[in-house]
Amino acid sequence: MIKLIKELPEINTLSAELTKLHCLFDSYKDDKSVLFWEQEGTDTLISLSDGNMIISGTNPHQEELKEFISVISPSSIFTSEENFEKIGLEPQKKVHIMHRKADVTECEQRDDLTSEEIYGLLNVPVLELPSYPDFAVDYCRRKNKGYADYFALKGKCAGIALNTGNYAILNGIASHEKGYGSIALTALLKYNLGREFLVCCRSAVKGFYEKNGFKEIYKAGYWVKNK
Repeated sequence: MIKLIKELPEINTLSAELTKLHCLFDSYKDDKSVLFWEQEGTDTLISLSDGNMIISGTNPHQEELKEFISVISPSSIFTSEENFEKIGLEPQKKVHIMHRKADVTECEQRDDLTSEEIYGLLNVPVLELPSYPDFAVDYCRRKNKGYADYFALKGKCAGIALNTGNYAILNGIASHEKGYGSIALTALLKYNLGREFLVCCRSAVKGFYEKNGFKEIYKAGYWVKNK
């Protein structure tokens, strides 16, 4: 049985899906338009926000979950590669889930930029950002609640990381000059000192994260409904 829930179990594993789901819950648990479910008898948790679904867990009841997805009809799904196989969907975008401990103690000082300036730096094709108004509302909500950190240098780079308890996940990073991606990433690791830090990245930039101390722990993906 899949039922709505008002509380989430603690994170006890390195999971990008579970971390993203918790980050969403921290900032939107009182928003009735954002929903959270659990599948009884499994470790499966599900969220839905603006049609975007996250599925975490490793042992779902497959047929029930497939039927649930069919009824809800989300516009997109983010989950592990293993779960996509179980629910019979092929993600259009596959990503590597990378991890390292945030143990950086020094970083450069960031520039004090507005949300619009940060958006301008992050607004590159590979990040597929929402419109600025939607970005600003979400970013400011998370930042004001203490669940988001940013680093930016005007005209050079920007990055945002979300956090929940002892975990953090990169929400986007862009560099407009060589070498500044590592500067932004280092700063976000410093801001999340002591946390388990996760990244979802494309194969094309996997080497960048490996050079910055990250190791792959599994693969995941994004499925988007055909319009």
